[in-house]
Amino acid sequence: MLQSLYGFIMLEFNREATNILSGQASYLDDKTIEKSLQFIRLLFDWHENKNLISTRDPLYFLKRDFFDTLQFSNYLKKGEHIDIGTGAGIPGVILSILRPDDQFVLVDRREYPIRFLEHAQLVLDLKNISIKKIDVNKLSLSSMPSSVIFKNFSNKKTSNLPVLKKMSYLYKLIKSRVRGDYAILVLTGSLALEMPQTFKIPHLGEASVKVNKLVSPFFDECKYILEMT
Repeated sequence: MLQSLYGFIMLEFNREATNILSGQASYLDDKTIEKSLQFIRLLFDWHENKNLISTRDPLYFLKRDFFDTLQFSNYLKKGEHIDIGTGAGIPGVILSILRPDDQFVLVDRREYPIRFLEHAQLVLDLKNISIKKIDVNKLSLSSMPSSVIFKNFSNKKTSNLPVLKKMSYLYKLIKSRVRGDYAILVLTGSLALEMPQTFKIPHLGEASVKVNKLVSPFFDECKYILEMT
């Protein structure tokens, strides 16, 4: 009974999602749309058994996470991108589908999300991603990326910190482990508006901040991209 109900939900999702993407993202080609929907179906198949994301509604996920990522993609330069704490590949896997000519390194320390990512990479034939099971505090990369990406970053050290102190911690953490002249992009909420245009980091100098607003076609609440260089 539950299996048939889930099958009906996903059948309805396919129909609704196709209509939504045809209307709101008509510039995407058929291959990109189909692979994106295939990823979402695969994600919710795994999500049924163990929590990977915060919602059980695939349409909500499409309207919120997919469309946020769709806009996020516009702020990436060509090259390699590192998605820290990627979890179920949000936004890294979606970005890899939207930008097949770019390379994406997906980093997470948890076993189950890594297993899902490896499965998704195989099923979706994602040749432009690599997956690393490692804690960000032990991360060391020799490549020089175009950007380092976070979605709603938080850990025990930063969960209760004001946004400026949290971003200062994040900036220092990454710049001390990944070399190069790249942007740190953080997908977050309205707290981004509290950030100053510049802030100083001991031993690293001054960081510049740009706040980019993402306007949703479905929700009044906006998301923001904090771009730190």
